[in-house]
Amino acid sequence: MQTAERREIHPEFNHPAVIEAEQKATIRPVVTGQVIASYVTPGAIVKKGDLLFELDDRDLRFALAGAQAAVALAKANAGEAQLEYNRKRTLVSRQTASQSELDVATAQLDAAKAQVQSAEAAVDRATKAVADTKIVAPFEGRISAANVSVGDYVMPNNPAQPLPLAEIVGLDPIFATGFVSQQAYDVFVQRRNKMRDAGTEIPKLVLNLIMPSGQIYPQTGSFVSWDFQAAATRGSIAARAEFPNPDGVLLPGMNVTLRGNTVEGIDAVTIPQRAVGQDQQGHYVMTVDAEGKVARQNVEVGIRDGADWTIIDGLEEKATVIVEGLQKVREGDIVKTEPFQK
Repeated sequence: MQTAERREIHPEFNHPAVIEAEQKATIRPVVTGQVIASYVTPGAIVKKGDLLFELDDRDLRFALAGAQAAVALAKANAGEAQLEYNRKRTLVSRQTASQSELDVATAQLDAAKAQVQSAEAAVDRATKAVADTKIVAPFEGRISAANVSVGDYVMPNNPAQPLPLAEIVGLDPIFATGFVSQQAYDVFVQRRNKMRDAGTEIPKLVLNLIMPSGQIYPQTGSFVSWDFQAAATRGSIAARAEFPNPDGVLLPGMNVTLRGNTVEGIDAVTIPQRAVGQDQQGHYVMTVDAEGKVARQNVEVGIRDGADWTIIDGLEEKATVIVEGLQKVREGDIVKTEPFQK
């Protein structure tokens, strides 16, 4: 037998987890051109805006010059149309020209202004195309090997070139994704909601990572979110925690263990896990009173703490429970008990 004890515990959990990049990018060209320079060092850390590739921009610069010339011509035509409009308006005011002539001049002026706007838009497109020949890193991260070489001809959405120019993964911060059983998730959510409804403060967690070597990663993390859907084939749901990774020690795909501890201790009634049975009614314990009489108590179990189980409801502190031989006794039996040896 064992007496139910109320003590302070620091709940802890350990879950296998995988390191995942918070940001990923596949670098692809948005304009057509020949690669004239590559500045990619496989595995190097690149900063946001670092130049990765350069494409030959001569044809695009020629197109830009032509677009700029078209703007100049359109503006000149618009100037002439404005003068003609002003002249016709003056003549109409003097009644030496008809309203229909002014209407024609107005239409011609509007068309000339529209042509200017169209030509200026073409300059903007050509300017962007020239700028897009300089391919830069969209964020800070570690870059893969380049899949193209100087001299290669690249173009957007080319099925003959399915691979990106390169790939970048952001390393700081980074995710640790662990998979929790759907049953554990359901229990967690229900108990959290009960605590919230009761006005009880939800214990704060400290999250750590245990590296493949067994060493504890020096930075602590914070819970981010549950996945938006469960993985039916695995019977689990992903939980994501974010960790600082300033030195790039944590790499995507690395297998780690996610460990959580409550910051403050929790006062709880505990009994050995072996004292708890389960049947169609749920969890239960068999208690023994001062005369040795056995009684069944249905209980609501909480979290595990080592070899013990916390009891949320159904069992009072100092109650005596049977640990060994739980299946051999029945309610109403008279038994002789001995202290349980852990």
